[in-house]
Amino acid sequence: MPQITGQLFEGKPIVSVAVSEGAPIPSAVGPQHQPPSFHIREYRALLDTGADITCVLPHVAKECFLVPRGLIPMTNGVGTYHHVSYLINVGVFCENSVYVNDEIEVERSLYWIPEANIAAEIKANSWFDMIIGMDIISQHELSFLKGGQFRFTLS
Repeated sequence: MPQITGQLFEGKPIVSVAVSEGAPIPSAVGPQHQPPSFHIREYRALLDTGADITCVLPHVAKECFLVPRGLIPMTNGVGTYHHVSYLINVGVFCENSVYVNDEIEVERSLYWIPEANIAAEIKANSWFDMIIGMDIISQHELSFLKGGQFRFTLS
């Protein structure tokens, strides 16, 4: 099971993720002169046990060419508001230490979470690019350790 460990950043568990459209809109069928290219962008995600669903910031939706799928209601301490929603795939970057010729090297892998998830667009901030909510966290294991560390284990 892939495992991400890290130090809380200003009291927040932040992980590195990648995002893609959950169910791309089909394009016109025809011959292609070059294979399609896939651009994987890295983003900072907050693991938020207080969020029911996963959320993305506007720049993530734009850079990943996410297609709006409708509005979704979200409630906070002030009231209920409707947010643009997207169907997304989320991948989490994991780092493992491996021995190569008696030296430790860091091997980095991207693990895609198996199912597409609905994500709501939220207002931009300077701490993170998206929120991983309980819709994803509850399918895996998140624990907080002494000394301000956390561990996120993917099932």
